[in-house]
Amino acid sequence: MKKVIALTLALMMVLALAACGGNNNQEDKDRLTEEQLVDKLAAICDGKTGEMMVENIALSTLAENAGGKPADFFGTWFPGASLPDGTLVAINQAMMMGQAHIVFLIQPAAGTKAEDYAKELEAKANPSWNVCTTADFVKYEVKDGLILFVMTTTKDGSPIDAQGFIDAFKA
Repeated sequence: MKKVIALTLALMMVLALAACGGNNNQEDKDRLTEEQLVDKLAAICDGKTGEMMVENIALSTLAENAGGKPADFFGTWFPGASLPDGTLVAINQAMMMGQAHIVFLIQPAAGTKAEDYAKELEAKANPSWNVCTTADFVKYEVKDGLILFVMTTTKDGSPIDAQGFIDAFKA
């Protein structure tokens, strides 16, 4: 009888471990690559920037091209905010004649709650990220574990389709 109980308990432990391990694998499958994140951001921003020159790029690529570290560049927009290992950031930015926007699509590191991380970023956002511009519209949205963070100046009294970025993200 003791052998049957011990075998049953051992089997239950193995099944419990297998079940927990399965959740981690699913989380990994749901995560985007940097390229997928940049493509998703490009689709969100498509047609919402008017005639402005636009760049869609991963933060790590931007930093590598400029010879710096991602955290240094991230600190330009979010001074003092953390950038945990495994956090992916895609950026859509443009500036022309004092009108500017910057849109971030952020996939927080595994195990990081997107809403909590978004609140940290909101608290540390630098709406004067550029010498000659200050964002009048600073907003974030969280959906499916991703964060869309928008900072824009205004044109003719209206954000440069800032709400359009958010609506496209929520769709």
